[in-house]
Amino acid sequence: MLAVLGALVANAVIAILKLAAALVTGSSGMMAEALHSAADTTNQVFLLLGLRFFKKPASRKHPFGHGKERFFWSFIAAMFIFGVGSTYAIYEGIVKLRHPHAPENLKWAYLVLGISFVLEGCSIALAIYQENKEAHHDGLTFFEYLRESKDPTAKTVIFEDSAALLGIVIAATGLLLTEYHSGPGGGAYWDGLASILIGVVLAVVAFVLARTSRGLLLGEAANPKSRQAIRQAIESHPNVVKVIELLTMHLAPRQILINAHVNLKDDLVTDDVEKTNEEIEELIREAEPKVELIFLETARASHSKKVECAEHAG
Repeated sequence: MLAVLGALVANAVIAILKLAAALVTGSSGMMAEALHSAADTTNQVFLLLGLRFFKKPASRKHPFGHGKERFFWSFIAAMFIFGVGSTYAIYEGIVKLRHPHAPENLKWAYLVLGISFVLEGCSIALAIYQENKEAHHDGLTFFEYLRESKDPTAKTVIFEDSAALLGIVIAATGLLLTEYHSGPGGGAYWDGLASILIGVVLAVVAFVLARTSRGLLLGEAANPKSRQAIRQAIESHPNVVKVIELLTMHLAPRQILINAHVNLKDDLVTDDVEKTNEEIEELIREAEPKVELIFLETARASHSKKVECAEHAG
């Protein structure tokens, strides 16, 4: 939440400054950056909606809760980055290349880009700090957590701010090459090219974020480390013979649903089976605290073999 609020404030201020600089200078690169920051500001609102709605309790219509709201709004943010930020930046750059004209009053653009770089740096530093805390809590390094985490909100902030910093560098480079009249047309083409490159960067970021959110929306399983920990926890119980099948799905970044088919010893009576099921659930939650819902299908080993034989005979 803190990282998203920090990014929201920073991007809102940056968007206003960049728009003013774009109007003063006539720079396509600055206009692309202004729209980039405006898109990022809107995306922070989307992410805040996800953080608010996913806490709604389960209901008859949504028996597994609203945890996937986080994934949905992150997907919408990714689409917004592409649909608004990327496409307009590329369009603005193409128009500038077809009708090149050098931007003016570049000192204002440099000033705004410098301020933006500092603000974006503070925003990404806050996001990285928060991610580091989460990584430390899970016993992972920052990059391991970034790779394995199912939290698209923090990833979106980090990716957006990284793209923003790269976009600032691209825009500043385009303005410098234009100012020193490098290349054909007195360097007027560089500003348009910078805008196109910013659009490409945004398209790549949008694709990566959309791909991550899409997988989670479709019911992505827990990571291999969590699945292995859960399987080992079940098999550690003395009454368990074998885990036949283990299915997992993320309902939210820190909420996992489990459906496990487990074979138990043949000599267990009903009371023993019920007690074993309860103990298995406790072992699972100790091994993986993110587990929210557990559905156990237990059967005696001999019964499962009879079922398998009947299926093969059929």
